[in-house]
Amino acid sequence: MKPQKQAKSSLQLNPAFAYQNNNEMRGYHKDNKDSLWANKKVILSAIIGNGLEFYDFALFGAFSVAFSTLFFTGDSVTSLISTLSIFAVAFFVRPLGSIFFGYLGDKYGRKKALSYSIIFMGVFTFLIGCLPVYHNVGYLAPLLLLLCRLGQGFCLGGENNGSAIFLLEHLKQRKGLAGALILTGGAIGTILATLFSGLASLPFMPEWAWRIPFLFGIFIGLLGTYIRRSIDETPEFLLTEKKKERSSPLFFVLKNYTKPFLCAIGIGGVNGILAYTLVVYINVYLSTVVKYPLANALFFSCIGLIIFGSLSPLLGHVADKIGERKVMTSSCFMTILFSPVIFYCLQQQSVISISLAVLMAALMMCSFNAPTNALLQSLFPTEVRYTGIALGYAIGIALLGGTQPLICTYLIENTQNPFSPALYLIFAACIGLTSLFFSRKIKGESLGFSQIIPEYSRPSKLKSGGIPSLEKKVAV
Repeated sequence: MKPQKQAKSSLQLNPAFAYQNNNEMRGYHKDNKDSLWANKKVILSAIIGNGLEFYDFALFGAFSVAFSTLFFTGDSVTSLISTLSIFAVAFFVRPLGSIFFGYLGDKYGRKKALSYSIIFMGVFTFLIGCLPVYHNVGYLAPLLLLLCRLGQGFCLGGENNGSAIFLLEHLKQRKGLAGALILTGGAIGTILATLFSGLASLPFMPEWAWRIPFLFGIFIGLLGTYIRRSIDETPEFLLTEKKKERSSPLFFVLKNYTKPFLCAIGIGGVNGILAYTLVVYINVYLSTVVKYPLANALFFSCIGLIIFGSLSPLLGHVADKIGERKVMTSSCFMTILFSPVIFYCLQQQSVISISLAVLMAALMMCSFNAPTNALLQSLFPTEVRYTGIALGYAIGIALLGGTQPLICTYLIENTQNPFSPALYLIFAACIGLTSLFFSRKIKGESLGFSQIIPEYSRPSKLKSGGIPSLEKKVAV
């Protein structure tokens, strides 16, 4: 009788645990195997919304080589470094966007924050398509380009992780797979941006052809807003809507979740380095160092993104079975092993060798990125999850990911060693391993998110019912 009373007390005092069991009794998830697809509308809205947002944001990276001649003057290397500097600087306002949209998401709802982020992203993308070039207005052109890019970075600070939070808070099982599907949507959007860049760079296209993909951004913003507004708010947010912690989520995270916050920074930085190696830097490396045609380089990037988008759901499913950390750790070791080989293959200039390099980069990226959303979701409670994940991830991206093309270009320019970018990737792998090590909750055990109740990730002084352990297994 005594154990039964203890269990009952835990149910009453722990709203997250009670919420799950009450929903199961009401038939909220009738079948564990089908629970992911019971929310098809939410899944599709998250995938489409994230894809549209990444289309807008990735256009700048895809057009970086073209922008170096349109908005700057001087030799090709200096102009390219200037363009990549604007690409990188945008990531440093991304944490500000995470603070703003994180506050909106934690205080007023995930739905409202995501609706605002996508419409503003569409506006800034549209404005880039309207900008005059250096030939027309001189130094005013790169200044206006910088302002628009800063606006894009601010908006992405609320979108990238927010869409994953929105989706995963609607689900109770298979969160690794669901989080990976979000990445597939982002990959599709990035592929479209890369394809448009390749088409615009063809010799027979008019000079103003680069503007069309950016002008299309306003329609994307309107479509994304319509999709987001048609979906209900997440059950987890509604359950904790009146919690006091949401009044100042930023300070609450910094004070009580310092360790998870630092882990989110490290994981976000490694994600960014691996992503922008495949999406941006391979194009830059092939076209500037190897002297490979830009249109052909962009084609290989599209192939890499297709591989990434196709394999991510599979690796998310594997993460649900064996644990997110195990899959992500394997990516770090692959990065250490593959990085020198990737740049060796790129220098061979053959279709087979470049394809092999792109395949290795895609495998490194998807095996680390695919489980990320589910892992980060388990590090913070509902009340401050949006702020904790979005801000930590954005800081990591700003410090390491967004600067990756610039740093690698700088390394080659100063060392004259075409293999020097591999050292930066190996450095990223070491950061990833460190972050994963400190993100563990139970020593010697790596659990998938579907096996963890988020409430138990709280610090002991904030736990409901005085539950001593940080994690508990849930019957799946």
